[in-house]
Amino acid sequence: MEKEIWEGGQMSIINVDEEKCVGCNACVRECPASEANIAKLDDTGHLRIIINDEKCIKCGACIKACSHGARSFQDDLEPFLKDLKNGKEIAIIAAPSIKIAFDGNWRHALQWMRNQGVKDIYDVGYGADICTWAHLRYLEKYPDKKLISQPCAAVVNYVVMHRPELIPHLSPIQSPMMCIAIYIRKILGFRGKIASISPCIAKIDEFRETKMIDYNVTMEHLKKYFHETGVELPKIKVYSEFEFDEYQGMEGSIYPRPGGLMKNLLIHAPEMEVATSEGTNKLYDELDIYLKQKKEYLPTVFDVLNCEYGCNGGPATGMDYQRFVMNDIMHTVERYARRLRKKNTTKKGIDKQFAEFDQTLNLQDFIRTYQSKKVETKNVTEKEIEEAYKMLSKETEIEKHFDCHACGYKSCRDMAIALAKGINEKENCHEYMMKMIGKERQKVSEVNQEVLTMNQELIEIFGELSNNIESVKDEADSISIVGAKSSDEMQNVANHMNDLKQLNQKIIDSVGNINESVEKYNAMTQDVEKIAGKINLLSLNAAIEAARAGEAGKGFAVVATNIRALSDSSKTSVGSARENDEEIHEAISNINVVVDKFDNTIGELLTAVDEAITEARHTSENSEHIKNSMEKVSEIADKVQEVIHETNKILN
Repeated sequence: MEKEIWEGGQMSIINVDEEKCVGCNACVRECPASEANIAKLDDTGHLRIIINDEKCIKCGACIKACSHGARSFQDDLEPFLKDLKNGKEIAIIAAPSIKIAFDGNWRHALQWMRNQGVKDIYDVGYGADICTWAHLRYLEKYPDKKLISQPCAAVVNYVVMHRPELIPHLSPIQSPMMCIAIYIRKILGFRGKIASISPCIAKIDEFRETKMIDYNVTMEHLKKYFHETGVELPKIKVYSEFEFDEYQGMEGSIYPRPGGLMKNLLIHAPEMEVATSEGTNKLYDELDIYLKQKKEYLPTVFDVLNCEYGCNGGPATGMDYQRFVMNDIMHTVERYARRLRKKNTTKKGIDKQFAEFDQTLNLQDFIRTYQSKKVETKNVTEKEIEEAYKMLSKETEIEKHFDCHACGYKSCRDMAIALAKGINEKENCHEYMMKMIGKERQKVSEVNQEVLTMNQELIEIFGELSNNIESVKDEADSISIVGAKSSDEMQNVANHMNDLKQLNQKIIDSVGNINESVEKYNAMTQDVEKIAGKINLLSLNAAIEAARAGEAGKGFAVVATNIRALSDSSKTSVGSARENDEEIHEAISNINVVVDKFDNTIGELLTAVDEAITEARHTSENSEHIKNSMEKVSEIADKVQEVIHETNKILN
């Protein structure tokens, strides 16, 4: 696995279990890189959302958004443990968010790794202190610079892949993890492997590029490993002198919280203009605004983090704290960091740590550069967008700006563009599906009417059949009583029988047509049911967007309610249709039984008539044989009448 990461090509970090994916679009809605998710219909007609690895920034927002457990991620826990077991020299750098992820057991987790053979354990918070120092010294050297912070690997991925125009603004200062790794290797001279205990999935790209850190071990997978192997952290003895090897971070410990870098900068440069932004639903829109803004309106530093709660709420922390619990834990960490800093500041206000950095560190060691990795994207013309609108059955301007967000995109236009690019399906548009369900319901109604019409025709055929049978019976009775006067009279019976034979074939054909229509009817009700289910998912998405938009989303709320109502109505219609369908199928089955019986009886009747005609041609008119034959014909005709009566009861 390790070789695959460092020497192989693009490796899928975020995985999709297509069996669990329901196509709810939550991942599309949360993803900052819209083309990283591709909606496709599978062989069964179900919508699935897959990942385009080349455009994924590995922010993990989709994993947190997926309530169906369809998305997961990979890290380097397995090769780390394997190499540790094999005796390789490994040092650990632990992100400050470990105090959040493991709560009161974080020291026990680190002690467990030390017990397994880890050589040294370092605090990334100390790397954050170096990161702050480096920012300040760089801005002293280049006071006109306007910087976007880069500790967040997901943000860096987004910039170099999707907004390379922002690269000149991306801070050249290495992230806290890289700063501590550089410190370990260049200042302390460590030559072994380094494992990062991280709350972040995207860090793997940073590590691949720099080749300074060998393993990205996520807190979530580490906690899962402890659980599966029965490691009880509270029972692990932690030695009283144990904290970290070398230095512990001071104010750098608060980097993982929202505005962590900003707070650190303002401690040392209170006049500096610093702005912050966190969370996928806010940050990336603001980066786009940043790109279009005049330089004079930009802050000196724009402190940005992909996750709403900063790294403390990272996708790989393995916990789901509520807002106020998170705030309480962060406050505790910050209070501890302030106490450490107070001890490190002289009475004259000199920061002893930064003074040491000035003496021992070289700013250039902590500088990095960026290369554009702009991903290819299909450019679509307005003509292609209009064609996509037509595919979505959006003809009017109102329809083109419905913007319910149920598809996961911010606007109908974005959905049309996605459709034109081939990364989404028209079935993912609720308005299109609403129109389709209306059409399908109309088709069902028409087929239902067609079945009723054919049923009435069948009743009429059986009426005509009954009259013909009566004629055959009357003539047969007459012949059997008084005898046949000529073979012509027998031929009249034969002609009636030919009519009966034709009517019988019409009945068989009509029943076959009804069977076909019922099958069409059944297929259509299934289509309506599928569409109703999809519309229900889309209504949920619209409701989520309404809740997210607050007061401004009242219109979305109405839309969501209407969509849900249509879905429920369709399901009710389908339920009724299924009941009718079952009744029709039962009736058809019964008709088929009596038609088979009728066909056999008609066959008997035709045979009897043929025999009687043959007798009439070879014997005398008053022959006893003719009389007996006609009595037999009369008896069979009675049986046919019984079958007709039975069929009419079913049809009516």
